[in-house]
Amino acid sequence: MVTPLLRALREKFENAEIDVLCSRLAADILELSPRVARRFALRYRNLPYALSLEKQRLVRELRSRDYDFAVLLERVDRYRLLLERAGIRKIRSFRETPFDPRAHAIVNNLRAAGFEDGGPRLDMEVFLSDDDRKRAAELLRDVPGPRIGIHVGYGPRGKKRNQSERLKGWSSESFTEVAAGLLERGRSLVFTGSPEDRGDVEAILARLPAAGSAVSLAGRTSMRALAAVIENLDALVSVDSGPAHLAAAMGTPLVVLWGPAILEQVRPLSSRSKVTLLRHAPPCAPCYETPLMKTCRRNVCMEAITPREVLDAVGELLDRSDSMGSVSSARADAP
Repeated sequence: MVTPLLRALREKFENAEIDVLCSRLAADILELSPRVARRFALRYRNLPYALSLEKQRLVRELRSRDYDFAVLLERVDRYRLLLERAGIRKIRSFRETPFDPRAHAIVNNLRAAGFEDGGPRLDMEVFLSDDDRKRAAELLRDVPGPRIGIHVGYGPRGKKRNQSERLKGWSSESFTEVAAGLLERGRSLVFTGSPEDRGDVEAILARLPAAGSAVSLAGRTSMRALAAVIENLDALVSVDSGPAHLAAAMGTPLVVLWGPAILEQVRPLSSRSKVTLLRHAPPCAPCYETPLMKTCRRNVCMEAITPREVLDAVGELLDRSDSMGSVSSARADAP
């Protein structure tokens, strides 16, 4: 959700060198971006500065770059202190331009950098290499179309071993019902995910009928190869997750199962493909950034979404895609 800001900065400062300080995964996503000159990946972000040789080296390197200004999109003071230690005097952040909880995070990011009108279009972007697309083609070689992706996980699991027990999780039984229904309709299934998601995916696959095409790519892709796989899907079904945003960025039709997160701020946005949000918000939703988040014992917001709704939403997306042409022709301009 920072990529629209990077595009806006590049368009405004054509000859500037734009560097990014981010996490390792974000650095991988930005590796091929023509908007970015250098990427600094911070591995241990929560380690105090006095104990972190990594942060001390980083500060010395940032200081040597002699930046004109920095845009800070983190609201925790320790990140501002890093920039100040690096001698960057002009910092644009949510301290100077308060975060508007009614606006999307992409819009807030743009405003923090001084684009008061919301900046250019809000589409996210991911740039892929030929090798990324070659890897996706290899993984999908034996999967006939139409291909429907299913992404069951999101983020580190922490203490919750069972995906359905997590705040944004949906039950394995419900995913199994959706998968079986899609197979009955002649769709091929591509399960995506991290290595941590393999167990959940394998449990779903074990309950599916033998007939039909279903493959698990959980733990088998890099982040950009995953984006390339998603680019070649006819639709993706996902809980609120990073791959859902990848689908929006790649122009892949998307069905998102939405529960506790703040819809106005972090929903996937795309002007290039249809995004369908399935949501039945109880009075306690959204609970993110509230005390309720830590006391929730049953994610009724996710339980309220039915497999029938998901199957109907996928059917509508495919009908829409059929009327607009094939996957390849519809996404010829993908980054």
